[in-house]
Amino acid sequence: MSSEYRFVVADTPELRRMPWEKMEAEGLTRTVLWNCARPTLYDWLELVSPSRTLTGVALDDGRCGDVAGALWVLPSGLCGTVHFVIFRDWREDKVRLGREAVRWIFRTWPLEALLAAFPARYRHLYPFMDALGFELWPERLPKACPMPAKHNPARCADMALALLRKDMFQSTVAPSAD
Repeated sequence: MSSEYRFVVADTPELRRMPWEKMEAEGLTRTVLWNCARPTLYDWLELVSPSRTLTGVALDDGRCGDVAGALWVLPSGLCGTVHFVIFRDWREDKVRLGREAVRWIFRTWPLEALLAAFPARYRHLYPFMDALGFELWPERLPKACPMPAKHNPARCADMALALLRKDMFQSTVAPSAD
């Protein structure tokens, strides 16, 4: 069955909880909420609070509306720091899902650029960011990612950065058929 993605603004408590429940089921909460030693639903809801975060959910209408992924953007003026989670059953289609997510972000909110900021040790994100058209920065912010652990609450890791300008995304990625 082919995937047909539909993105919706997570503008209700139920929609904001859906990604958390899927992250919990797949054991991803600690990886996604890397700045919390023991992430809770409360941590997630604080992160995606509509008072400071733009949040979207990717539903797969080809699979009865299952949650395929989520995105959240922390805006700063007309730019924002973007974060993604793509769930297990959709990882093989992550580039298409990611491109559709970025296209939806730029179409939905008046943003001019997206910054990806993530632990530099998350090496799996480098090819993904590149495939989405992000420019990976060679610089690292030393110890900028708080990644507390049970036995090391002060642990920090280097942060990697990547930038995607709306005009560059539109000129490098073909428009969708929607």
